[in-house]
Amino acid sequence: MRIADYLSLSMRSLRRAKLRSALTIFAIVIGSTGITVMLTFVTTVKEVTVASFVQTGQILQIQVAEQTNLSYDPSGVSGGGKGAESSGSGAPTTPLYPEFKNTISKLPHVAKIAGSIRSRMPALSNIEYAGKRWLIQSVVGYEPNGAITPALAAGRDLKETDTNQILISPSYGKVMGFSKDYSKMIGLKVKLQTMNGYTGIGATLPTTLPPQKQCPSQAKNCMQGPTSGLPAMTITATIVGVIDPANGGDQPVIMLPMKTFIGIYNQSTPASVSYSKPMSGGGCQPGQQCASGQQGQQGQQGGPQVNSSPGIVRGGWVQTSPAVYIKSLGGYDSLMVKADALENVASLATTIERLGVYTATGLVALNEQKTQANTIGLVLGALGFVALFIAALGVMNTMIMSVLQRTREIGVMRAMGARRKTIRRIFTLEATAIGFLGGFIGVLFGYIAILLAKPMITGMVKTGSLTGATFSVPVWLMALVIAGTSAIGFASGFFPALRASNLDPVEALRYE
Repeated sequence: MRIADYLSLSMRSLRRAKLRSALTIFAIVIGSTGITVMLTFVTTVKEVTVASFVQTGQILQIQVAEQTNLSYDPSGVSGGGKGAESSGSGAPTTPLYPEFKNTISKLPHVAKIAGSIRSRMPALSNIEYAGKRWLIQSVVGYEPNGAITPALAAGRDLKETDTNQILISPSYGKVMGFSKDYSKMIGLKVKLQTMNGYTGIGATLPTTLPPQKQCPSQAKNCMQGPTSGLPAMTITATIVGVIDPANGGDQPVIMLPMKTFIGIYNQSTPASVSYSKPMSGGGCQPGQQCASGQQGQQGQQGGPQVNSSPGIVRGGWVQTSPAVYIKSLGGYDSLMVKADALENVASLATTIERLGVYTATGLVALNEQKTQANTIGLVLGALGFVALFIAALGVMNTMIMSVLQRTREIGVMRAMGARRKTIRRIFTLEATAIGFLGGFIGVLFGYIAILLAKPMITGMVKTGSLTGATFSVPVWLMALVIAGTSAIGFASGFFPALRASNLDPVEALRYE
């Protein structure tokens, strides 16, 4: 018999029992549709993740910090921290001073390096937009030279030429009324309100200090000390980017260029007042509110006098240099190193760790995310294959019933000279056709489901969590699903086909 004859007989048999064949095919359609949709989603997420790491350069990043439980964060908003922890041998980690940063920058295969600092003491109190104010909880300054690449839901990264431009977390966008479309926040002017006693960038410094301000008990956003009588001021800033909430951006944080951050937080002090360097573990300068709420004390032990270090003197006021200020904080919270090539990331991270710090690489983070996606894909795929396994039992049952109903027909074909392998091929091809049709229709339904889900997917893209996702069913996945269901149909029909081919012609002709 020709292949066309086999196909004709198989399709005629399926049409003969339309309802039974349709129900069996429908069971396969359910499983193949689920596999198509779920694996398309997982595959797309993996592709977008890899593309994001490559396009932003995160795959080349090495984050450096003083803590052991370091988790990679491309924006430097989280994952870093001061070295309260030490290595397993008990040796303290190396402080991330500017000098240490320069040491790393001179290592082979270092393309860029940048530092980030999270605010420790209050200077900015509120952010104002459209006449409403919200508390500023955290401010991060970073050097925007391309080494640090915050993941953004909208807008652009900061540039080295920026001064009063900021990145803002979507938590502020929600209270401002932009939770559905963060792109509308780009270009907005907001006001950053400072604390009283502010003597940072933009402040007018008097030659005579006014009387100190007395803060009410338990008062917030009120600072006491020699400069407390000075008024608060407002800094106008422009939002140029909104941090991606899927990458730690849902924390209420504002990100500034490092030079602006230092200009705000490295405040001037009266030259006649002696301010000491904060002690490691939480000291602070006189007139500034410490993390513990205690005022710094004049003549505090723990380091050289700040105003004896190189600084800027302006009309009786002293402001320390940026390098000295960073050292007074105990160094950067974290450094971000960008390697010159992918093959040098692992070796460069090892070299940096030998200097007494800890590292986390974007490459490792990417592999972890891919592993997570693969695990999710395996779980979802397993659920789909369970559905297909149940459908396979249905195919086997259908074919067994078909053999029983066509026993006399089989006997006639055998009596007319049909060989056993001919009978076997007819039934296996019929079962394979059921699997093929179920897989083909399932892939088609999966493709339609992806199209119908695009509005929801578009909403996810707007939040930045799946930026750049195309969500189209890969051709290889279509072919794999159809081939898989066809193979399941063949395997399910093999035993009934073998049973049919082994029937005795005489007994088959007697069968009622």
